Parts: sequence; C-alpha cells; structure tokens
Amino acid sequence: MFGLRTVRVFSVVLHCLATANAIPNNDSPSHDLVARAFPPAPDLTIASWIWTTTAGISGVPPGTSTFRLTFKPDPTLPLANISVAISADNAYNFYFNGTLYGSGYDWQSPNIWTINNVPSTAPWVFSIVATNYALGLDDFSVNPAGMIASFVASSASLQRSYTWFTGQPGNTWKATDLVLENFYSPTLDDSAWPPAVFETVHGGGPWGFLPPPNAACRIN
Repeated sequence: MFGLRTVRVFSVVLHCLATANAIPNNDSPSHDLVARAFPPAPDLTIASWIWTTTAGISGVPPGTSTFRLTFKPDPTLPLANISVAISADNAYNFYFNGTLYGSGYDWQSPNIWTINNVPSTAPWVFSIVATNYALGLDDFSVNPAGMIASFVASSASLQRSYTWFTGQPGNTWKATDLVLENFYSPTLDDSAWPPAVFETVHGGGPWGFLPPPNAACRIN
C-alpha cells in the first residue's frame, strides 16, 4: 500500500545516472516522423500546458501534483536517445522509469534532459512531480499552475526521430493532486488516475512564449 506525502522541496540532481529503455512504435498514429535536422531538439512551441484541473491556468492553491505517461515502444527497434524539454510553474522533478533525472526551479527557463542508449525491451514510464509555490511566506492565495513538456526519441542507426508532447491527441497523461509514495515507480498502477486537463497552447495564458530550453544534462 502506498502512503500519501506532500512534496514541495525539490531535490538537486548531483549526478546523472544511466538506466534502460527506445523509440515509439512506428505504427502508432500519435508519433510523427520528424523531417528536419537530425536529431531535432524537443520543441515546446508545439506543446500545451496541462494541470490536474481547469482552474490551474487561472489560479489554484499552493501544492504539489504528479503526472505520468507510459509508452510501449516497438521491441524490434534498436537503441534510442530520448530528449525531454520541460517547464513547470513553479518547479518540477523529472523521473524516467523510476529514476530521478532532473529538476527545474524557474518556469521561465525550461530545461532539456537527455537519456542516451535506451533499449526498447520494456515500457517507458515518464513521471513528473510539479509544485505550485505560494506567492509569499504568508500569502497562500491561489495563483497559476501548469506543466508543459515535449519529447524526442531518435535512432542513430535508422536516422529517424519521433516526437510527442503534452496536449497531443492520443498521448494521455495521468494526473493527480495526491502524491503517492513511489508515484514514479514503473510498476505503479495508475489506471484509476484521471487524465490531465488541457490549459492552453504554448504562448497562451499567463506564461506567454517561453525561451528555447537549455540542455541541462546529458546521460550516456
């Protein structure tokens, strides 16, 4: 049984850890072949802001929410590199297959996290915990909250890349305000979690247009 906990202080990633898991199934309509410079960088301009409630864009109380997305890649595909661009108002931790890979603390400065040499022998589980901070030490009034992310999986041997992103039809993020212990575990059953709620496209809402994300860490 998983217990509940509150997560508001984010861990600093002291080093990069390599772990396993490849590019999405080529037959899946939700993944589009990217015809541009190889490999392309994940692009937040095609993504949308999401949260656990439609009120996120206008204002919710300070607190923490968790998001999960599971892919089942084609097991016949070779190793791939996965790059992830993320921003969250106000901060986030990013997990891949149960391992913490990155943290961000400034929604106006999105990050890119890259995981190299990922096999396709098991599903990929992407988990993000995002915290909406209070406006001040004594001010716990509602304020905007949101998360936006874009992903690219590339195969050097095939010279192919696939991209997907928050808000894309067919890629349903699960989201909840209950922060379960081990919410990032690949074996956690999230079937009862409700889907994340669309807030606005990139450039909309209180966030406007974000600058290009910075490459924060490369994992070999």
